[in-house]
Amino acid sequence: MSKRSRQAKALRADIKKAVEEIDSVRTQLGETYNRFNNLTDPAQLDTCIFEISALKSKYNCAVRNLKSFYL
Repeated sequence: MSKRSRQAKALRADIKKAVEEIDSVRTQLGETYNRFNNLTDPAQLDTCIFEISALKSKYNCAVRNLKSFYL
């Protein structure tokens, strides 16, 4: 296997991993929003708000990471 094909294979694996991370974070974000919408306890609401904020940051970072492969 040539160096170029190994690099291409590694790049495809990295892109696949980045896409899977985005999908995972998106799923977690959806679950957290659903939990947030069904809560009434203020302390738990605060926890969900912080978790949503963290997941949004993680999502944005994952998207930037994926974009870096195409620039």
